[in-house]
Amino acid sequence: MALLDNLLTLHRVDSQVRALRSRVTSAETYFRAQEKQLALLAKQKAELETQFKQLQASVHGLEVEQGSATARVEKLRGELNTSTNDKQYKAILNEMKSLETQRDEVVKRAVEEMQRAEETKKRLELHESTIAERLKIRDVAKNQFDECMKDVGERLSELEAERARAAELVPDRERKLFDKVADETEGEAMAEITVVSMRHREFACGACNIEVPFETYARLSSSSNDAVQCRACTRILFLSDANRPVDPKDSKAKDGKAKDGKAKATLTTEAQEKAALARDKAKFEKTKKL
Repeated sequence: MALLDNLLTLHRVDSQVRALRSRVTSAETYFRAQEKQLALLAKQKAELETQFKQLQASVHGLEVEQGSATARVEKLRGELNTSTNDKQYKAILNEMKSLETQRDEVVKRAVEEMQRAEETKKRLELHESTIAERLKIRDVAKNQFDECMKDVGERLSELEAERARAAELVPDRERKLFDKVADETEGEAMAEITVVSMRHREFACGACNIEVPFETYARLSSSSNDAVQCRACTRILFLSDANRPVDPKDSKAKDGKAKDGKAKATLTTEAQEKAALARDKAKFEKTKKL
C-alpha cells in the first residue's frame, strides 16, 4: 500500500484509540480528583482534632490552676480570721486579693479557651459531615471509572494492538511526524484537500480552510507516497479517492472493460477540466525534472 494509504489507516485507528483513552482518562481524572480532595479533607480533620485536643488540655490546665487559686484563697481566709496582729492581717489580705485577681484572669482565659474548643468541635463535626458526603461522591466516581474500564478496556487493548500493527507499516520518519502532528491537533493529524474550483486551480485544507498551492495538489495527485503538510495547520494532506493516483492494475481492468465494446461518453465540462489539469501536472512534473 502507498504511504498515504497506510497513514490514513493509522489515522483511523489512532482516532478510535484516542477517543477511548479520552473516556478512560476523563473517568480516571475525576476519580483521582475525588481521592485527592478526600486526602486534603482528612489532613484538615487531623489538624482540627489536634487543635481540639490542645484546647481541651489547655482548659483542663486552667481549671486546675483556678482550683488551686481558690483553695489557696480559702486557706488564707482561714488564716485571716486567726491573724494576731495588723501587719499579718494586711499581708494575708493583700495575698488574697492578688490570688483572686489571678483567679479571675484564669477564669476569663478558661472561658475563652472553652469557647474556642466548642467552635473547633463544631468545625470538626462539619468537616466529618463533608468527608462523609465526599466519600459518597468518591465511591460514585470509582464505580464510573471501573465501569468505563470494563466497557472499553478490552476494546482499547485490541485497538492499541491494531494501531501498533498499522504504525509498523509506516516508515520511522513519517510515523514520528504523524505522532507529533496528532499530539498537536488532538488526534486530527490528517486533512483532505478540498477542491474549491478545479477551473481556477483553487484548493484548500479541509481542516483549517487555508489555501493549498496547486503544486501540492499536483504532487499528491501524482503520487501517494509523499507526506505533505498544510502550511498553516501542519496536518498531513491527502486527496479524496476520486482525485488520487489510479493503481496500474485498476487501470488495466478498466481498459479491458472499455475494449468490450462500451462506447466512450462525450467528455463533460468537469472531465475536460480534469484533462487540462492532467496536462498542467505533466508540465509541472517536467519542470521538476529540469
